[in-house]
Amino acid sequence: MARLEEQDFDEKRLARRQRRKRSQLIAYIILASTCLVVFGGCAVLIYFLNGVIKTGKTTQETAIVEEQAQEEVSQVIETPEVVQEPEEYTQEDMLGDIVGSVIEEQSLEDKVAGLFIITPEQLTGVDTAVKAGSGTQEALSTYAVGGIVYSSKNIKNADQIKEMLDTTVSMSKYPIFTLLSDQANMSDSVKDTLALRPDIDITDSETAYQAGTQIGSELFKNGFNSTVAPLIDMTEEGNFSQEIDLARDAAAGFSKGLTESGILSCSYLFPLKGDTLSGMGSSDKSKDDLVLNEYEVFKSVIDSGYAGAIMVSNVSLPNVTGDNTPASLSDIIITEELRGTLGFDGIVITAPLNEGAITEYYTSGEAAVAAIKAGADMIYIPEDFTEAYNAVLEAVSSGSISQDRLNESLRRIYAVKYADRVNEISSGN
Repeated sequence: MARLEEQDFDEKRLARRQRRKRSQLIAYIILASTCLVVFGGCAVLIYFLNGVIKTGKTTQETAIVEEQAQEEVSQVIETPEVVQEPEEYTQEDMLGDIVGSVIEEQSLEDKVAGLFIITPEQLTGVDTAVKAGSGTQEALSTYAVGGIVYSSKNIKNADQIKEMLDTTVSMSKYPIFTLLSDQANMSDSVKDTLALRPDIDITDSETAYQAGTQIGSELFKNGFNSTVAPLIDMTEEGNFSQEIDLARDAAAGFSKGLTESGILSCSYLFPLKGDTLSGMGSSDKSKDDLVLNEYEVFKSVIDSGYAGAIMVSNVSLPNVTGDNTPASLSDIIITEELRGTLGFDGIVITAPLNEGAITEYYTSGEAAVAAIKAGADMIYIPEDFTEAYNAVLEAVSSGSISQDRLNESLRRIYAVKYADRVNEISSGN
């Protein structure tokens, strides 16, 4: 009995031991499984996070690479900026600026007065002017005329005319043309007084140039800055073809000599001379006649570059214009022929508007307005200066003559008058 109880006790204890071992084993298994699950989860999480990081980095690197590639492409295809050199400021630009500034600041009255070339007697009201004094000063302050033309009666001796011209120039608001008239230019007394007899016979372009230089130098020394010369007068005497060649060479050479001596040359009379002093002077020449003869000489002077001004005659050319309108008042002669056909862009001056070919058919005001409308730049010796001046002033004020048309002529005039000033500035004087 005791042995059996002892045996039962041992069996129970063995059974408990086995259950305890089994429980421990199960616990170990559960612990091991839990550890495996935890470690596996961590491994999976680490792997996932690593993949995300790599993916983000790759995306960022890809974006950077793409951006760099885009910049490289942009640099390749971008058109390089062209750096323009500043344009050179030429003497022509400077002259244009000076002329534009002068015209912009002028009153309308001064602009209109600047279109007129008159005698000193018309300016001052005296019978014969041989000195510039207070009367000249007062008149120029009222009428800032573009030029004053002097004849034989104004010239007593070299010293007298030099003083008169210098004083007149100093009194003018703007540069002013001081002209020797065509009659005075051919007067024996004036030639002797001002030493205007060249010591050379004109036979070709070179001798004409030398004569122009000698005469121009004497004119300049005596205070003149312009002259109505050379006269281009074709006749039908002798060998006409040879005469044209001589006239062409002589006119161009003489104009060059005057210009280089400081004198504005005014070739006259375009397109031809006529008997217009006492009444209408008419020519039956056609345009073809003019082109083959007279135009040849004028074109030569224009092409030489020394035709500063051209005077248009008062002759009527009905076979060219279709009526008896004087050439000086005809847009066909001035605008279409002289400017268009011959290409002249210098100063166009009318012939004297106090000739019978004008005064018999037009008032001074009508003639002056018609000349400007036709394309003339300067009115030369109207019969009544005050009437002519007021008529042009009224025409511009009313719009019958536009401001642009007025300024167009003033630009041509002042381009000549201020050219010396540009040269002085450019040379530093």
